[in-house]
Amino acid sequence: MGRAFLNYYSCARPVDDVGWTPIPGIALDTLFLVVIQALAVILVSNLFHSFLRRYHQPTPISQILAGMVVGGMGLRSAIVHVDVDNVEDMYNGYISTARILSMFLVGLETDVAALRGATRRCVAFTYATVAASLLVAAIVSSGMYGSMMHSPVRTPEMLAATLMVALTNTSSIAVARIAADLKLTVTENGRLVVAAAIGTNLICVVGDGVLSTTRLAKDREKSLDLSLGFLALLAAGVAVYMARPAVTWVNQRNVGQHHVRTRDLLVMLAAIWVVATFPMRLGYDGLPTSLALGLAFPREGPAARSVADALVPPVNGLMLPFYFATIGMRMDFNSMSGAIIVPGVLMMLLGLVGKAIGAAVASAYLNIPLCDALRFSVLLNVKGHVDTMNMKFAKSEGVWAEQALYAMIIGNLASTLVAGPAAAAVLRKEKEQYATRHQAVESVLSPDQELRIAVCAHSAHATPALLSLVELLVTDPDTQPAVHLLHLFQGAAAAGAAHRHVKAPDHHDFLLDDEDHDVGRDAITDMNTVVDLYWRATGVSFKQFDAVSGIRDAAAVCRCAGDAHAGLLLLPCYKEQRYDGVMACRLESRRELNRLVLAQAPCTVGLLVDRPYRSTSGAGGLHCGASFQVPSSVAAVDNAAGGGGRTLLHPCSDRAVAHVVAAVFLGGADDREAVSLAARLAENPNIGLTVFRFVKRSTYDTVTSSSSRAAAIAAADGADYRQMSAADADERFMWRFYEQYAARELAMYVEKVVESPADVVETLDGMAGMFSLVVVGCGGRQPVELLAGLEKWAEADGGEMMGPVAEILASNASMEMGSVLVMQQHTVPPYVTKT
Repeated sequence: MGRAFLNYYSCARPVDDVGWTPIPGIALDTLFLVVIQALAVILVSNLFHSFLRRYHQPTPISQILAGMVVGGMGLRSAIVHVDVDNVEDMYNGYISTARILSMFLVGLETDVAALRGATRRCVAFTYATVAASLLVAAIVSSGMYGSMMHSPVRTPEMLAATLMVALTNTSSIAVARIAADLKLTVTENGRLVVAAAIGTNLICVVGDGVLSTTRLAKDREKSLDLSLGFLALLAAGVAVYMARPAVTWVNQRNVGQHHVRTRDLLVMLAAIWVVATFPMRLGYDGLPTSLALGLAFPREGPAARSVADALVPPVNGLMLPFYFATIGMRMDFNSMSGAIIVPGVLMMLLGLVGKAIGAAVASAYLNIPLCDALRFSVLLNVKGHVDTMNMKFAKSEGVWAEQALYAMIIGNLASTLVAGPAAAAVLRKEKEQYATRHQAVESVLSPDQELRIAVCAHSAHATPALLSLVELLVTDPDTQPAVHLLHLFQGAAAAGAAHRHVKAPDHHDFLLDDEDHDVGRDAITDMNTVVDLYWRATGVSFKQFDAVSGIRDAAAVCRCAGDAHAGLLLLPCYKEQRYDGVMACRLESRRELNRLVLAQAPCTVGLLVDRPYRSTSGAGGLHCGASFQVPSSVAAVDNAAGGGGRTLLHPCSDRAVAHVVAAVFLGGADDREAVSLAARLAENPNIGLTVFRFVKRSTYDTVTSSSSRAAAIAAADGADYRQMSAADADERFMWRFYEQYAARELAMYVEKVVESPADVVETLDGMAGMFSLVVVGCGGRQPVELLAGLEKWAEADGGEMMGPVAEILASNASMEMGSVLVMQQHTVPPYVTKT
């Protein structure tokens, strides 16, 4: 591929008879025709996609079909007749550039933490499909020896090796683009397919390098090329190793900025291009280097945003559409015949057979449904331009005739087009599973299971409490999927104004009015600063979205949670603390946002009632309880340095903790969700948890007797909570909690016997000064006998939304009362439940 790229600069004849200065490698009339091709491709692909998107077809399919149409217009032949002897060489130069930049962006946008958590599944699936494809190709090549497309084969070993690379290869760019276009990268299966495609592509790149070295061995230049290969590998390793400190230095020069300075951006882009293309100049593929550079590039800070903002629009808007279109434009309809189409379709089927066998084996090992694994195998059979270049190499070496090149083009085209319906089927399956699955923290049985989180914030001032809560929920930042953060900033003319939609990279989505552009930019910059600080301090990665606050807030929040396939959605409560401690609603629109999100959310919802001005009594008097506003690691360092924080003890041991948290349990699904989330917090060594269970005195003996508990657990053992009665579900849940946490001294379990509503209110008010966070379930599904007499709170401001117990805690005006997290468990609507 590297040599084909270099030929790009020597295949054109200069045009200077009219006084024009020729562009290196491309005359101006050729460049004009290429621009016409690109514009035609974009126009036709948009027309195709306006129809195909109704059937969930990704944009690469429309772009390939557009390439076939544009190629059939005669522009391809016009370029050949003007001044390019070999149109494939010209396309290959453009393709090499697009591959380098797009693979860097794939690495930059990859969720490394989530991918690290799925390493075992990805490696097993990749090895299985690669091994099966190699085996099928080796068997088929033995039957093809002696004849390949009506031409004798000189070297049977070279035929077998070339065919093995061709049938095994997967276009990582095409698969990554399809997955990103359909928003499959947030799911476990989507990440599995993309990672397997990248791994397979890298293996085939190595195989292509081996084939090139074998060819050069005939010219006695093998040792020279091997030394150049080791030089390219060494240079790439040094560049990847130096990427983080270099980018960190750039971020420090531009701290607090949304973008880096123009000079710094140009230097970074130039460095990326030089490093990524260096292996190509030595005759090797630069794809692995560009991918590794993108993976090593730090995501936090203005440097990543600036690079992505500079590269994503031209790459996704111009280069990739033309990149996929060239697959269709390579087809020469005048030379098509049954002798070419049939072998091409056969090559596609052989690739499918190999991938399907490997996927079936991997599905048995990884416990993946066979139908899903077969869909993944179709996506992994998408071919790229490396195959075409391998076929050209095989033709020049006498492995097979020229007709095989056209047959391979047909096979590549067919395999990519077939992947469109397969990707749509995967998307429908993922959406159906998410819509009909019980999205609840209670369903995440083990703390080791990933909990996908989405966060909604209104301002940078209110964000630290939410991000601190996210940090405490994450048990292992190295394997936690990126947290999606939706920033709803208040614009001066947000309501009723016409919005300008600006698509920006790095998962930013700006909806800005002309009047609000400056205000919005300042708000986004402030939010970016807070997110970057938490990213560096906690190691938890974030993907930020931005939108002007308006009447579409609830829909945007729910859509963000659905796109992220979140299991938990956190957003601030409309009640905000004033300086005197009184909790009040400052904006009516936020109350409506809370109400609509609770009614429409596709997952569990947590409303955080933050108290940033909380004060706690300590040995030195009153201290601001702002430890919940900073990461626990920063708070621990501050306390160790004598920063004025209190020393808190775990309720079950003498060890020091950063936060003492309480969970309130009356009964019902929402309270189980509150205790489930509190139990997940208890896995964090910085948390000390106490769970309070309220029990009516008249039923205390019945509820807490050992015989009744044993009977309820035995009757409900192995059953789903939703299929049990409320009492049995609560009893089984609390017994499991006691066994897993209280008995192991990870949390304290306290039963509070109450006789009247006054006892409930007194107990809840008594939590002031004891806990930095109280987790409670939302109202509506709690035992009626425990809520009797609390009608005042149920009818109060917000009581109809959060329930009386949460309203009592959220409305407490004491400066010593901690923050409150109100949980509502997700319930699958009846109309989307499978019958």
